[in-house]
Amino acid sequence: MTLAAGVARVPLPMPLGAPLMGYGARLGFATGVHDPLFARALYLANGGAVLLVELDVCLLAPSHAETVRARIAERTGLAREQVLVGSIHTHSGPETGFVAWIAGAELPEITRALCDAAIEAAVAAHASAAPAQLGVGRAEVRIGRNRRIADGPLDAEALIVRVDRGDGAPLGVLYVYGCHPTVLGHDNLDYSADWPGAAARAIESALPGATAIFALGAHADVDPRTRGLLDMAIEGQSVGASFEVMEALGREVGVAVADAAMRIVTTADAPIASDTTWLSIPVHGVSADGTAQEAALEAERVAALRALGLDPERDEPNVGELFAATHERTRDLPRDEARRRIAVARRYLRDRTAPRFAGAPVARVGAQVVRIGPAWLLALPAEATTDVGLEWKARLGGTPGAVVSIANGWFRYLPHPRNFEHAAADEHYEIAMSTFVPGAATALLEAGAALRARLG
Repeated sequence: MTLAAGVARVPLPMPLGAPLMGYGARLGFATGVHDPLFARALYLANGGAVLLVELDVCLLAPSHAETVRARIAERTGLAREQVLVGSIHTHSGPETGFVAWIAGAELPEITRALCDAAIEAAVAAHASAAPAQLGVGRAEVRIGRNRRIADGPLDAEALIVRVDRGDGAPLGVLYVYGCHPTVLGHDNLDYSADWPGAAARAIESALPGATAIFALGAHADVDPRTRGLLDMAIEGQSVGASFEVMEALGREVGVAVADAAMRIVTTADAPIASDTTWLSIPVHGVSADGTAQEAALEAERVAALRALGLDPERDEPNVGELFAATHERTRDLPRDEARRRIAVARRYLRDRTAPRFAGAPVARVGAQVVRIGPAWLLALPAEATTDVGLEWKARLGGTPGAVVSIANGWFRYLPHPRNFEHAAADEHYEIAMSTFVPGAATALLEAGAALRARLG
């Protein structure tokens, strides 16, 4: 069997005056374009096949991503389970319609345009497939830091797949690395792919003819090193660094990835496989069978209102009002006390809203496993913490691999069970923004391992 590969890149719409996505503290709408946004696609086939599409957006709703997967499958003849639709998670991209989706409102026009661009890129990559060869390598990249715990878990490895044309000329470079694309902050109103965009430009400059494709790794508790530790008791921490700093960090990643890619030996003897397995996973606030734990949620409600100095018998703020109150009513307290009270309120908000973000008390969640030559990717529809990514690599026993986050939708954060066991877990943003019960990551890792065994 001979490896076939194709790549494509399609521009994304960037309307001025439209909302950007990623920061609750952002005021204003898009006023400019710092760098263009794209849908980038890579098709690989040898025995099996995979069609990977990464959009330069913050995230897609699960139903939107699944619709795109289905439409790509229909257009290409692939199975939906062989299609991966990811988001790089830039916080300086267009609003994708998620806000409207979660509210049950009419979707904005840009949602259709973004999905159409993803489909167009995927179909073009599939149609351009030609004999190719690939190889896998790794690079050390250190632009990230654990944002939750000083000197906490960090994975500095970038997984790299170099794809060449049949004559050996560069065709594409896929790389997976775990760090939030949030060098730019809520004060920025220009469209940008953040550091992954700058990294792509550096890679494509070093390997002329190649299309650089970034897939977000296990990053949930990792920010660029330009940021400090994330503290729920401190407002305004999403202020960003300059475009110059963002470009420098992106070049740092791009140079490291390109240098490693140029040393990779490629071969046409690289098996490809992809499949998806589905799990039923309960959300916070419900039992394993999906029964709402109403008494526990009511106790959390009372505790949350009291923590914020509100009367549980009289006051009944909605979600937005209660979220705003977590800072408004704790602003003048000592930081440790404010943090504790905010954590009580955020726990209630998490459990109250989890079914809405999951679409049901027990959600149908996909774990996709992709084999690219010797490398194994576990693609998950959530923001996986570093520990989730490290466990997947440990399960591979030294074989190259990585977790791909925000793949085929977004169900908020996915902490590892040991993240929930941390002494200050309730004060950690990743816990407060999780959707599923603490065992969810383990269930998905085990499902991925079983699927990998079936794929051979």
